[in-house]
Amino acid sequence: MQISVLLPIKSTIISSSSDHHYHHHMSSEKTLFSSLKLCNPQKKIGNRPNIFECFSPISSKSRLAAASDSTAKAEIDDEKRVIQLPGDLRPELLPKHVALIIDGHGRWAKNKGLPIEHAHYESKQKLKQLILNCRKFGIKILTVYVFSTENWNRPKDEVDFLLAHFEGFIQSFITEQIMGQDLRFSVIGDKSKLSQSMQSTISSVEEFAKCNRGMHFLMALNYGGRYEITEASKKIACKVEQGILRAEDINESVFEQQLLTNVTELPNPDLLIRTGGELRVSNFLLWQMAYAEFYFSSKLFADFEEADLIEALSSFQRRQRRFGGRKK
Repeated sequence: MQISVLLPIKSTIISSSSDHHYHHHMSSEKTLFSSLKLCNPQKKIGNRPNIFECFSPISSKSRLAAASDSTAKAEIDDEKRVIQLPGDLRPELLPKHVALIIDGHGRWAKNKGLPIEHAHYESKQKLKQLILNCRKFGIKILTVYVFSTENWNRPKDEVDFLLAHFEGFIQSFITEQIMGQDLRFSVIGDKSKLSQSMQSTISSVEEFAKCNRGMHFLMALNYGGRYEITEASKKIACKVEQGILRAEDINESVFEQQLLTNVTELPNPDLLIRTGGELRVSNFLLWQMAYAEFYFSSKLFADFEEADLIEALSSFQRRQRRFGGRKK
């Protein structure tokens, strides 16, 4: 059975993942926006272009004005676009916010006798497809745990590769989706420990996406749930010391406003998906997942397909969510 639901959709093609494409793609990512033609490649800071330099003040203001003026028209156009939900998925039972822990890269590489970099490349292709599928299925928010505060304990070469890998991903695919698919984008985590180049990239792309109205993609990068809760507590303590808050004013709502996920309208995930067969949350969104439904897949993330996402969503739709109460 297929059910129609009204949502915007545009098709995007994901390239194959052969070794040839791996080396070609990794090489091509060294040139920012080369395939997108977003800016003059001569405008660079160091060896990387600056996203803000790609757009003149006039064009940036024009874009913001156009976004504001065309809001009503966009909403009407969205209502006219139809997609087909696969299988027995019901639009009214879809999770609004999906969180994902991607896992299994080392095992995938070991099983195939390949360097870990190949696993991370394959993972990136799957992440691209996941973003496209979630948008296609009508998911409003997707939060993906890509690098934890504990991942610094990995070999330096792998850490350096991963961070450069994610920076290229933001510069290319995410920016393409922001431009063409109205994607919203935020990074949550301790950005202060990232390179200046990466901090600049994140800040610029977040700024460029802030007026968009489509699916919100949150990348949890150098993120830890305990870190987030500790930092939120410090912020509240400072406000109490300054006389801005009284102790009796502190409640769950006040606390949530200090969490990193306050960048999105629905910070608490409905569904957590973890790949790789592990049965733990690994310090991810500890506050926000108080009432999330969990789905653990034995699939390594580099092998995670659209059918696996559909099965996770189907499993969610079979759950009874009572939030501590009783179903009448």
